[in-house]
Amino acid sequence: MSTPASATTLLARLEELGAPELRRLLVEHLTKRKLGLYWESDAIARDDALNADVVLPRHMPEWSHRPDTMAADAPHRNLIIEGDNFDALRLLKSTHAGRVRVIYIDPPYNTGNKDWVYNDRYVGANDRWRHSQWLEFLYQRLRLARELLTPDGVILVSINDENRARLELLMDEVFPGRRIGSLVWRTRQGSMDAKGGFSADHEHVLVYGNSEFEFLGNARDESKYANPDNDPRGPWGSQMLIKSHNAKERPEAYYPIHNQETDTWYLCDPDSVWRFSSTTRPLGSTPKSRTVV
Repeated sequence: MSTPASATTLLARLEELGAPELRRLLVEHLTKRKLGLYWESDAIARDDALNADVVLPRHMPEWSHRPDTMAADAPHRNLIIEGDNFDALRLLKSTHAGRVRVIYIDPPYNTGNKDWVYNDRYVGANDRWRHSQWLEFLYQRLRLARELLTPDGVILVSINDENRARLELLMDEVFPGRRIGSLVWRTRQGSMDAKGGFSADHEHVLVYGNSEFEFLGNARDESKYANPDNDPRGPWGSQMLIKSHNAKERPEAYYPIHNQETDTWYLCDPDSVWRFSSTTRPLGSTPKSRTVV
């Protein structure tokens, strides 16, 4: 990837510049820098001019295909756009800005295996600007995708473990304050590309949503909780006091319990120790045995 003419000219003139000019350039450079993600966008051919003369099509209802089983006045429920994703996103922005509730993308993973193209050329593992080109590639497209989301919209982006950190910083920049969380999913079993014995069988999905977004799921089942003793902390449910570890595995949870009212001692089973332990509570006190909701 060639360096832009402005940067090339500046590099050639560095030895000719005097102290005031160098000081001005340094101050300008330092004041433009910011904490967080940074890539050499000025040193690569940016996407701004890519297909700059895009021609947006007009929708011609009378030419649109409708299955015979669909009523003549029925609206289309689906839309398929085939072509460059940069142009497709710009097309959608002109027709669907603020109208898309869910966006899921599976971008190129920047593996260096020549599995993606930037500005009409493959980017290999040894490309000097490989990471900057990848970030710029996604940045331009994520900015367009952001404009498509409804107030309760959400975008989900798949990524591998190697590039998650870079993508997460980029998502924070494009969608500031909108991070919901992330999902981890198992893509395979016993992967062969393990490094140092650490097998990478999982990938990630980053989730960013607008202010009104919320997941719709089943309501929490609290039927197992009650408050028969009017506990001021609210409904509670009893829990098992033992766990499936032995005294050797959990020595801190192997102790007797003393009921001072009845002067009864409850010994611990060495093969199934108490679930609760404490370094501050005396051994004679009873550990908590309820969960309050």
